[in-house]
Amino acid sequence: MANFKDSKSFQVFDDYYTPTWVWELIKPLVQKEKVIWEACMLGAVNSDSIKTWKDWGYQVVGDISWNMLDCPIPECDMIITNPPFETVVKKKVLQRLMEIDKPFIIIMNSLNLHSKYFQNILDLDHIQVIHPSVKLHYQKNGDVEEKKTSFYSSFVCYKMELPNNKLFV
Repeated sequence: MANFKDSKSFQVFDDYYTPTWVWELIKPLVQKEKVIWEACMLGAVNSDSIKTWKDWGYQVVGDISWNMLDCPIPECDMIITNPPFETVVKKKVLQRLMEIDKPFIIIMNSLNLHSKYFQNILDLDHIQVIHPSVKLHYQKNGDVEEKKTSFYSSFVCYKMELPNNKLFV
C-alpha cells in the first residue's frame, strides 16, 4: 500500500484540465435551458471547459479572474466544475458549494468519497455519485496529450435528483 506522504516524488498539481470527452459523459444529464457556472477557473488560462459547454449550446458563466471562494455568485442554475486537487483548497471549495446551495456536478478523485471531511462538509442527503465506466484522464497545462492518472475519478452531484440508472456512465 502506498503512503504518498512518505514519497519524496509525490507532488500535488492543480494545473490539470478536463478534456472534452470527460464532460461528454455527463452532458446528457444537463438540461439545455440551465445556466451553468464553471466556478473553478481562477487563473485557468488553458481550460476549455467554458468553451466546450458553450459550443454544445449551453449558457455558461465564469471567468479566469473570479475566485469562487469569495466572488459574488453569478446568475446561474447549477455549477459544473473540476475543483483543485489540493485538499486544503478542495475543502474550502466544498464548503463554499454548500453555502451557495445550488445543484452541482463536480469531478473528484474517488478516494475523497471515503474521507471524513467529505462526509462532514457535504449534505449527504442530497449527494449522488456518478461512476464512469472508464478512468478519467486530464491534460496538463496546455498539452493536448492526456496524462495517465494513477487514481479513479467520479462525478459528485448535489441536488441533481438523477434517476439511479443515470449514475453509471
